[in-house]
Amino acid sequence: MILSAEARALHASSLFVDLHCDLLLAKKLLGWDWRRRHAPNPLPGAALFGHCDIPRLKEGGVSAMALGVVINPLRGRSGPAAIDADLARMAQEVARSPEDLAVCGTVQAIRTARAQGRIACFAGLEGAHGLDTRLEDLPRFRAAGLRYVGLAHFSANAACRPMVGWGADNTAPLSDYGRALVDELGRLGILVDLAHVGRAGVIEAAARANKPVIISHTACTAVHASPRGVDDGLLRAVADTDGVVGVIFVTPFLGQHPSGKGGAAQVVRHLDHIRRTVGVRHAAIGTDWEGFALYPSDLDSADKLPWLTQALLDAGWPPADVHAVLGENFLRVFGAVCG
Repeated sequence: MILSAEARALHASSLFVDLHCDLLLAKKLLGWDWRRRHAPNPLPGAALFGHCDIPRLKEGGVSAMALGVVINPLRGRSGPAAIDADLARMAQEVARSPEDLAVCGTVQAIRTARAQGRIACFAGLEGAHGLDTRLEDLPRFRAAGLRYVGLAHFSANAACRPMVGWGADNTAPLSDYGRALVDELGRLGILVDLAHVGRAGVIEAAARANKPVIISHTACTAVHASPRGVDDGLLRAVADTDGVVGVIFVTPFLGQHPSGKGGAAQVVRHLDHIRRTVGVRHAAIGTDWEGFALYPSDLDSADKLPWLTQALLDAGWPPADVHAVLGENFLRVFGAVCG
């Protein structure tokens, strides 16, 4: 296959935002050097890690990325200190590559960074367990670059239950603390991320929020049934807040394309479902690269991202819709909540 000139030009003109990338986790666990161009992961399914670095992110046209802050749920009361450490790690990586990276907390800062040829970075917490119920720490985290808080990860916490993992329960509501957390995030201008949250918790949090919410990385169960996917009712709950749903690149959650086409074509099927069900305005991308999972061969390295744009064009998407899903939809939400 040949990448068309139209796809190259459209991708280059788009401001691509990845709603969830685990480069901080790869740095913390593996000492991953963001500055060096690494060979793509040769393991089947590009298993576990090795999907991106600054050279490949830039070659793939990534303009902004949310860096996941992953906290061990067994840390207990030391969770906030671990969040501080990850936010400091993000700042250190940006300081090491100031010509390529920038910490950005507003839409204008993201657009300015792109104009300067730098990748905008901000952080997203995976799971409220990291907060140890300390709402008073949120302003400090926000000042250091935290721009969304996921209410759950793979374990139950004081705010809510996850959709899958330890303590999973798709019928459990938010706790009183979870409701207070949603309220405080809205007041502070921090996005509420409902990825990993049990179904009833998603419905309640979306209804309670007074600003748009996101699901940073997931897939559509109507396209492929998986425990990490969301149904049409959850798509509508997020859309009703004027939020966005980011489609993940992880193969077990995407499923295989019926025709045997690659992962990019399957990602487009999930995006198409969101577009048909609640409108293109609510579709986005959350790769989950470096997330210790399995990825399709045509989306296992950041430099391959233009093939997603090609797949969107091949599916008949107009350029305006491609621009929207690659980044502009999320920037609308980011601006409405974070500034």
